[in-house]
Amino acid sequence: MDDRDQVNRRDFIATTAGAASVATGLAGTAAFAQPASKALPPGFKDQIPLQNNWDKPLKEVVEIDPGRIPPELATEGGKERHKIYCYLLMKLIVRFWNGNKRGPLGSYPWRVKQTEPVSPAQPPQPTMRYRGDMIDNPDRARINWDRYLGHNIACVAVDGNGEIIDFDFNHNDFFRSTAEHAESRMVRRLFSLADIFDSWRTGQPSQGRSKAASLSEVTLYTSLESCAQCSGVMSLAQVKQIVYLQNDFTTYKIGNIMFNLANNLPSGAPGAPLPIAGSDIGLSHFQTLNEAHLDFLAKIKEAKEKNDTSRAFYVSPDKTFVDFDQSITSFLCTDASREIFDDGGKQLDRIELKYPDYRPPSAGAQTLTNAQCLKEARDFFAYADVEGYRGSPHKL
Repeated sequence: MDDRDQVNRRDFIATTAGAASVATGLAGTAAFAQPASKALPPGFKDQIPLQNNWDKPLKEVVEIDPGRIPPELATEGGKERHKIYCYLLMKLIVRFWNGNKRGPLGSYPWRVKQTEPVSPAQPPQPTMRYRGDMIDNPDRARINWDRYLGHNIACVAVDGNGEIIDFDFNHNDFFRSTAEHAESRMVRRLFSLADIFDSWRTGQPSQGRSKAASLSEVTLYTSLESCAQCSGVMSLAQVKQIVYLQNDFTTYKIGNIMFNLANNLPSGAPGAPLPIAGSDIGLSHFQTLNEAHLDFLAKIKEAKEKNDTSRAFYVSPDKTFVDFDQSITSFLCTDASREIFDDGGKQLDRIELKYPDYRPPSAGAQTLTNAQCLKEARDFFAYADVEGYRGSPHKL
């Protein structure tokens, strides 16, 4: 093949590609001009949730019908009850805080307040050391560990009576997996406890099956809006509801979509858990966290565009690696996020209940009042503070 032949072939490819592009554009215009209503395929057309949502625009599919919101969320006493567990979750996250996403050494410009104290007599250091999951009084049985063991994303499980079952963290880095999310780990852990004789009310009694055969009475409180994986796992486990402290803009409201599509089944079987945003219970930290996250995104994006290492997320000790990571997990290592969680955690100790005698409308005699829930939350933190690691402790 000579050069002339190559030129001709290139001209032909360019001309053909241009014509195809125009044709595609015209076809696309026609498609937008005359949208075809596509029917549900056989089998799928018999599924009522799909029937009810098939022709709706996405903005309607992600909206949850107010009529499906539990009565407790319409009462101030119910909202106060949820806030107690949210404050506990925030306090646990601060207690086991570890922002060393790239290790304890180097430079984290967004974590200035998390550096280890340096003696005034010590000469300036080329790199800083950052505080991880540490305690003030370590001993031989409980050593300090500042290596990164997971993101600052966690959840708490509460049974139908208001008793706390357990808590867990995201452990993606520790297990070298992208699937070790807090909610999924928690669901697996709850099922693993099914054979332990206890009083946890994880679900309604079912003949021939353990009480943990479903988690229909369990509420999970999570620091971050759940992803598709966790929403799916919670759906299979029939978790009752999930209260989250912050939006994850990259999950595309999948929890809302799954709730709308996986419920209202003719059998009456529970489907995906009801997603409850912190704003729905009057948690002020919900908006504060979202605003701080958006501010972080805007500033670190600008820093990356300008290659401003003084505002990078992380710079390695030898300056050969600079990380401008914009992910939510980076934000959840920053001083700004830690301060918000710290403020929320302190509310667990400060809160003065307005509805101490409140119980949910369908509560039984064993269901805790709000005052008892607050004591339960404070006692659980005191227990976790001594016995807990980022891996879950639990009652035996």
